[in-house]
Amino acid sequence: MMRRQGADSCDESIRRLIKKAARRIFADGMLEPSVDKYSVSLPATNTSLPEYYRLSRFADREEYHARLQIYVNVKAIKPEWDAGAGDRGQLSRITLIDPKAASEILDDELPWEVAAWAIESIKCAAKDGLPSVHHIIDAWCRGKAPGAISAERANQLVDSMKVIDAAQQLAEDGRDILLRKLSARLFNDSKRIEALSRPLAFLLGESNEAEEDDVFARLGLVKHPQPMLLCGPSNFSVQIGSSLIPLTSPYIGLRPDTISGLNAAGGSVRRILTIENLASFNEAAEDARKPRDMLLVYIAGNPTPSFLAAYNRILQSLQPSEVMHWGDIDVGGFRIAARLADSVQTVGYRLRLWRMNPLEVTTGQQMIVHEKKIAEVSVICEKYGWSEEAKGLTENPVFQEQEFLDWDPLYVRDDK
Repeated sequence: MMRRQGADSCDESIRRLIKKAARRIFADGMLEPSVDKYSVSLPATNTSLPEYYRLSRFADREEYHARLQIYVNVKAIKPEWDAGAGDRGQLSRITLIDPKAASEILDDELPWEVAAWAIESIKCAAKDGLPSVHHIIDAWCRGKAPGAISAERANQLVDSMKVIDAAQQLAEDGRDILLRKLSARLFNDSKRIEALSRPLAFLLGESNEAEEDDVFARLGLVKHPQPMLLCGPSNFSVQIGSSLIPLTSPYIGLRPDTISGLNAAGGSVRRILTIENLASFNEAAEDARKPRDMLLVYIAGNPTPSFLAAYNRILQSLQPSEVMHWGDIDVGGFRIAARLADSVQTVGYRLRLWRMNPLEVTTGQQMIVHEKKIAEVSVICEKYGWSEEAKGLTENPVFQEQEFLDWDPLYVRDDK
């Protein structure tokens, strides 16, 4: 379509008026579009209406004025003219009279009406057991975009609430949920949930840097179900229903929801160590020098609810004296550790971190990070009593990926 410079510039001016009215309506968060709030005006100056002054051709200026008359005819605006420039030769001021009439000509929705619709939508999606939406409603009432999600994109948060609700209900049977199957069932679109990773992270309180798969794991949503990998003494067996499956070297992998616990033909497991990354788990599992009284468990990044439930059943069956975790020294790694700590606490255990103190594991592959991230990790450490790790981060504020740290069985033996 050929651009009509004068008419388009006029529409831009009307939208500028509506935005000014919106700022006044959003100012008190009441969303009450009273006349005193939306009756705003703009002088026809180069600062207030630059699009008007960009019209250098007489024909474009005339087209602007003709388009303006359409708004006047429906009593949407009131123009004022410069008396010294001849009959309607130079615009002096525009005042918004009826924003609804103006929006119908523009074929736009009014910002405060969009916000009201968004608020009603999110209220309908909210219910007990789901993330609170009060802060979202308050932000939209004031024309803001919580989590960078404006009221115009409210469907992202509404759909995300549906995903969380469905996942929580399905997780009650203790099994992981196939992400794309749930997406197809909820939205008739197998990839819709994957497009909601950021809104889901916002609702779940995850950091902006959270990996997509970690966000889904919080809800038990998986693209491909991950087995729980176990490495331990050969005289131990995994209880699967009424069957016992011996632990084999270097490890055995089983679906978490099938695991009832572990049984020993003799001896005991004194310590359990969960390991975040697969490469590090393999290195530890294949080392013949590893302690014989230790069970190693690969948690595949951020553990799903089914993994956490199976892990707690293992703890209750083995009753170890020490529960430890080894993961990345970064925000994600400590958040994973926090989830694990919350879970094991429900069955009476306190999680201790292993080799996650920057003072103890310095190598040449460190990454110096912003103090805001160090502060976030420090808050986590304080909550769970990880004082040595908090001190280490303060004195040596670096992050370290687990793969850069060598497995050291002597460190395990000597660790107290």
